[in-house]
Amino acid sequence: MRKKTTEELVAQKPTLEKFKKEPRNPIYVILNNVRSLQNVGLVFRICDAIKAEMLYLTGFTGYPPLGEKDPRRAGVIIHAKNQIEKTAIWTVDYVPWEYREDTIKLVKELKRKNVQIVAVEQTHQSQNYLQAPYRLPLALIMGHEKEGIEDPVLKLADFAVEIPMFGMGNSLNVAMALSILSYELVKRLHQPLK
Repeated sequence: MRKKTTEELVAQKPTLEKFKKEPRNPIYVILNNVRSLQNVGLVFRICDAIKAEMLYLTGFTGYPPLGEKDPRRAGVIIHAKNQIEKTAIWTVDYVPWEYREDTIKLVKELKRKNVQIVAVEQTHQSQNYLQAPYRLPLALIMGHEKEGIEDPVLKLADFAVEIPMFGMGNSLNVAMALSILSYELVKRLHQPLK
């Protein structure tokens, strides 16, 4: 067995022009007040890996530079760029993304487009992520690392899912949870969703 080199892996990829024309998976990701810029970078990497339709960074979630229309101070922009790129590993340019301050307005907009809204949150009504009634297109909402998804946003979800925790920890990191959920959804794209 021989490991593939970086050059071999890069050679397998399509050109950027071809890549931009390829269909994307009908999965939206919404980060609601995620404070860790490293988590934001990892989410970019995951969204690239699964070819998510769109990544929305909302509330006080940090985001990459917006160019001349960016309202943040220069130091904040540079810090966000550096921290996100550290874990995104060159994927920011390959992921369709937007910053939206108002998460509620965004979720209502997606619901009008018949996008199923799935909260990734531990609630008294949460379902095991493997048994949930997903339908496409759908949006996964991931919340603040400690506080979770804001209550008014959570109320707009069609349902909540959680990943079982068998050890003593209460939950997984935002990016780890998104990895597990998004790959389960991509797997189901090749099978009929129930």
